Amino acid sequence: MRVTTLHASSAAAPGEVPGEWSGQQAAGLGLSGEVTVEALKLLLSGCDPVTGGLLGRELLDRFTADGRRIKAVSGFDATFSPPKSLSVWWALTGDERLLDAHDAAVAVTLEHLERFGSTTRIRRDGGRLHPESGGLTIAAFR
Repeated sequence: MRVTTLHASSAAAPGEVPGEWSGQQAAGLGLSGEVTVEALKLLLSGCDPVTGGLLGRELLDRFTADGRRIKAVSGFDATFSPPKSLSVWWALTGDERLLDAHDAAVAVTLEHLERFGSTTRIRRDGGRLHPESGGLTIAAFR
């Protein structure tokens, strides 16, 4: 698994195979079924994907004392890659069971991340609070 930071300008690439919404927070945002580019762009911009209204505070870049820009983080991209030997095996055989096994491994890992790794922080009065996040909103692409 490789994790990278997403910024507000990050959205589905042209030609991307449609994804599926999942995660405990997705339903609360009115997200189910196929991921649309419009909904993903709104969500990564900090807006409600259904109404377009702002979710919390506006995502703004910060600047350090020496003028360096720190881009606002809107999410994270977790890429799951099977071992090369499995990829070659699948490419040579087309055995759907290999895809099923990979999908099952990804699903279990995302469940674990949602249960134990989903967190958020709020800055208040010079300190940081870590409230319960209520799970994740996941746009899953194969």
